[in-house]
Amino acid sequence: MSAVKVYVKTSCRSCQKAVGYLEKKGIDFEQVDILKNPPAKKLLEKAVDASDPKSAFNVRSKEYKEKDIANVSFKTKKEVVDLLRENPDMIRRPLLARGEKAILGFDEADYATFLR
Repeated sequence: MSAVKVYVKTSCRSCQKAVGYLEKKGIDFEQVDILKNPPAKKLLEKAVDASDPKSAFNVRSKEYKEKDIANVSFKTKKEVVDLLRENPDMIRRPLLARGEKAILGFDEADYATFLR
């Protein structure tokens, strides 16, 4: 299995659940602070769903609310990725990455499928 990385914010409950899940399953992983070391642009491009790019946003973040992202229309996936790179606190967490693949958020069933 290729290396697993989980991008987290330490105060994030979903991130804590994801880390607990990985530990319980005995999966070796690297934990990365998403604010200090945001995911690479290429990885975010893999994680952002082109058909629903707003699902990549953390709707609770201050920047999300200040920029009124809920009412913004994005023309391209690149716009979303660039905005998330500039404001990593707006990235939906956790971000689980393995090789060239990545998923956002935490759901046990999704993690089980992703990590097969």
